[in-house]
Amino acid sequence: MQKHDDDIIAAIASGQVEAAIGVIRVSGKGSLSLLEKVFSKKPPYEHRKIYYGFIKDKFGDVIDEVLVNIHKAPKSYTGEDLFEINAHGGLVCMNKILERLFEVGARLAEPGEFTKRAFLNGKLDLSQAEAVAKVISAKTERALKVAERQLQGQFRSTLDDIRDKILFLMAENEVRIDHPEEDLSSITQAERLKMVSEIKENLKKIYRAAKYGNNLFNGMVLTIVGKPNVGKSSLLNLIVGQESAIVTDIPGTTRDIVKESFSIKGIPFSILDTAGIRKTEDVVEKIGVERSLRAIDRADIVLAVFDSSSELSDEDLQIIEKLKKINSEVVAVINKSDLGQKIELSKIPFKHKVQISCKTGMGLKQLEDKLESIALKGFSDRELISLNASQMESLKKAIEMCEQLEQDIDNDIDPALIGVDFLSLTDYLDEVIGRITNEDMLEVMFKNFCIGK
Repeated sequence: MQKHDDDIIAAIASGQVEAAIGVIRVSGKGSLSLLEKVFSKKPPYEHRKIYYGFIKDKFGDVIDEVLVNIHKAPKSYTGEDLFEINAHGGLVCMNKILERLFEVGARLAEPGEFTKRAFLNGKLDLSQAEAVAKVISAKTERALKVAERQLQGQFRSTLDDIRDKILFLMAENEVRIDHPEEDLSSITQAERLKMVSEIKENLKKIYRAAKYGNNLFNGMVLTIVGKPNVGKSSLLNLIVGQESAIVTDIPGTTRDIVKESFSIKGIPFSILDTAGIRKTEDVVEKIGVERSLRAIDRADIVLAVFDSSSELSDEDLQIIEKLKKINSEVVAVINKSDLGQKIELSKIPFKHKVQISCKTGMGLKQLEDKLESIALKGFSDRELISLNASQMESLKKAIEMCEQLEQDIDNDIDPALIGVDFLSLTDYLDEVIGRITNEDMLEVMFKNFCIGK
């Protein structure tokens, strides 16, 4: 167990909300002795047992009738002695219990401190600690399941495999530094290169899985664009399943951006319906067109709507030219397909095309499948993970360091310099998976290369 703050910490784990039941969590060395001072049921307390009794104030008067769950170190969430008081969920009641705990020696836990202690005590790795917040903030059932799998450690085995390969290579390189005249390692240069390449490819896959997995939690901006009267507002209403935008046969009805938050196949989207893009002398409509053009630049995915029953107009072609210059994914939505096809699909240069009818609902499932495919890039839910921005940046730098290592090994540079590269690689991975220590490397050296025999 690593050294850290030994204070006993307490907080209302169920949040500052009125409810039938509220939970107060207490953790730290000596916390069970603290419980004895406030709880009518006296020791001994057994691990993973629930005790009925009363929390009393300093005068011996009852504050509340409660159930207390006992979790002893190291088999608790934090790795410390921990107990949870299940009380009546009124805020006055819970805060009085909390104040009583402060009187006998606890302090208020800082935000995230229980999970921080779990990490410091080896109960969670960093990816699992990140998953705790994701379980709480998940907006859809699909996101929740991904976060729960990450919290349960399914992602950890991949990280452990990478960690073991790095430790092996670090130890083998250290042997070559310390014993250059002895042939203690049978690893060839080609094998070193192959192992580093495998690490790099695994890190790249993790980076992509996190990039697209984050879409389940952060959501994506979906912008609907097109000339007036092609069915943009009808498409918005079809996707969200309600009349969110005004629909008429009069071109230019939508003058401003209409925004809806919705989920498609468990993926959160902010869907923007923009004003029809065309040249106009109407001052208000002109402002709406300008806002539409800005909304395109903010989008993760653009739905470019075209009228299947008419040929491409100059306005359509201008929109196509604008969209060819953006970095976002573009899906050409060919609306009014129930009216026949006069449009030449070959003149629409985007690889994603879906034919629909907002009037009949035809093609909606195909559009949703297409959006799911773009948002998740073919990753299965079991492959997806979620990492924060700092972890993503560290992963990116770790990949770049692997590329540097490949060059250095291929050029057969001094093992001492390669060792510096490995240390940089482990520094970047520290922020993703936890610290790789010198003790870890020494253990691998003695185990695999017979140092000292």
